[in-house]
This record gives sequence, C-alpha cells and structure tokens, in this order.
Amino acid sequence: VASFFFIGLMSMMIPLCHVFGALIAVCLFMGLFDGCFICIMAPIAFELVGAQDVSQAIGFLLGLMSVPMTVGPPIAGLLRDKLGTYDVAFYLAGVPPLIGGAILCCIPWIHERQKLKER
Repeated sequence: VASFFFIGLMSMMIPLCHVFGALIAVCLFMGLFDGCFICIMAPIAFELVGAQDVSQAIGFLLGLMSVPMTVGPPIAGLLRDKLGTYDVAFYLAGVPPLIGGAILCCIPWIHERQKLKER
C-alpha cells in the first residue's frame, strides 16, 4: 500500500522538479516503489483469490493495467495541446495510485468483517 501511495506521490512531484538532480531523485524513488508494487502484486493476488485462481487474477490485473498504459499517453498529449503544459497530466496520473492505495487499505478491514460474519 505504501508503494502505491509513493508511486502516486512521485508522479505528482515530477512537475515540481526544476533541477535535473531532483528529477533523477524522484524517478529513482518512483522506480523503486514501482518495483516493490510489481513484486508484491502476485502475493496480494494469491491472498485475495487463493491458490486455485491466482494465475487468472494476475492476468486480469495485468490486463487492467494495460488500459491506462495505452490510453494515458494520448490523453496526456491532448492535455498538453489544450493547456500548453504537461503538469496537469502528471497531477492526474498521480490520482489513481492514491485512490488505489486507499482502497487497498480497506481490504484487510473487509476481510476481517467477512471472517466475523462466517463465525
């Protein structure tokens, strides 16, 4: 969850980098947390759906991840054409990981409620 939050935060910090060294630092942290997210994606899928459906869940996650990866750059270019800057595109790119991190924070609470209902 922390890696997801930091990915969103680092995306939003890119327009604030006015020195090349700051951009390198932001990209370094963004890459580090993105790697952490990719590494924990399989265990999270395993825990959510179980051993039987984990391969299908990972495929579904990767398929869903391909949609913003494909649609995002043309939308960012359109925003650049309309607004004259990429800043808004970077700020908007940081919002989904922040929302996703908030949703991931709720999953343990939901699982705990389901366990209590089963008992």
